[in-house]
Amino acid sequence: MKMYQILLVLGLLFAACSRKTDVDLFNEGKEAQEKGNFQLAVERYEEIVTRFEKTAYAESALYRAGLVYNNDLHDIPKAVAAYRKFFDLYSQNKQAPTALFLAGFLLNNEMHMIDSARRVYQIFLEKYPSHELATSARFELETLGKDPSSLLRIDTVAAGDAGSPPPARKSGPERRTKRKASH
Repeated sequence: MKMYQILLVLGLLFAACSRKTDVDLFNEGKEAQEKGNFQLAVERYEEIVTRFEKTAYAESALYRAGLVYNNDLHDIPKAVAAYRKFFDLYSQNKQAPTALFLAGFLLNNEMHMIDSARRVYQIFLEKYPSHELATSARFELETLGKDPSSLLRIDTVAAGDAGSPPPARKSGPERRTKRKASH
């Protein structure tokens, strides 16, 4: 009998929680995020996507989940998954190109999954060739798998700075400057 009561209470509690709307869950997630409870925030955001996938709140919640995973929880695989899912579910959203680019960027620069990053950047450039991030996507494609420090040396050499001695210090009369007369 006691077990029955516990199950009844748990069932009612679950039912009460599941009656929350997408708005309620979004507000809870946003509040948790603002308070630094990032795990709770992504749980609420993901629940919205699971239960209310076709709503505007789900779109915003999934993008926010990607940002929280990336910037706050530093869980790069989950950030990539959230960004890719966002792009797949909401490709018409104005944030879709950014989400796709971020997935490629993290795959390349954080996870070092070069082939996966290449595919993402190629999809990005096929779909958004004139997007503001297209130049960055092209650069990322050209430099996939390369050591960033070697890229800096290449840029420096191309600019004509590498191997050049610093300008010689002036001495003698060339170094003298006129002084204003003080009265």
